[in-house]
Amino acid sequence: MQNHQIIYDANKKPLFVVIPYDDEYKRAFGIEPSRGSMSTTYEIPLAITLPNAGAGATLDLPRFVEYWVRCGIQSLPINKRAKPLRDFEGRERFSLEALIRICFISEPYRNTMQAVNEVTDQLVKTGLFREIRFNQAQLLPGQIFDRERAISQAQIQPYSRTVNCLEIVYEEAAEFCKQHPIPKEKKIDSQWFNRDRP
Repeated sequence: MQNHQIIYDANKKPLFVVIPYDDEYKRAFGIEPSRGSMSTTYEIPLAITLPNAGAGATLDLPRFVEYWVRCGIQSLPINKRAKPLRDFEGRERFSLEALIRICFISEPYRNTMQAVNEVTDQLVKTGLFREIRFNQAQLLPGQIFDRERAISQAQIQPYSRTVNCLEIVYEEAAEFCKQHPIPKEKKIDSQWFNRDRP
């Protein structure tokens, strides 16, 4: 079935064609169909490669997503930094960079930048996260996480400008968690950002 519409001039000669932005348009102009319209389903990986954390290092995606959903985290500044972890202060401690370094990699690599573009691009590609700009970490209202306690303990302080952040796509992430439950002993400690510095 064709959904396009032809617009004629006063002499009934075709002047324009209006094509809905769907698969018909994409076929006409050689644009790759959206993930939702592909015949093969995109498989969300269970691990995200960490290129700066040693051979075979990965971020365990079910653990990572479960932490965000359980604690009501809406977004975290990416805070891509090359400086040593021990020098992270205040708002830098509650960031994607710090979370990866503290919870997913071994000690020898904790002073190496981890939230590089390859990592954030892989996270966004899952459809569970998107990149946005905020001036601080955000918490989801009405979630189990104690908002006041979290602000105090995580030192959620605003930046002087908006910065690149990773934001959760909550409904998709919650569904992902149902499909990939995490045993209690493997869950990320909700107070990871208060661990002693190396």
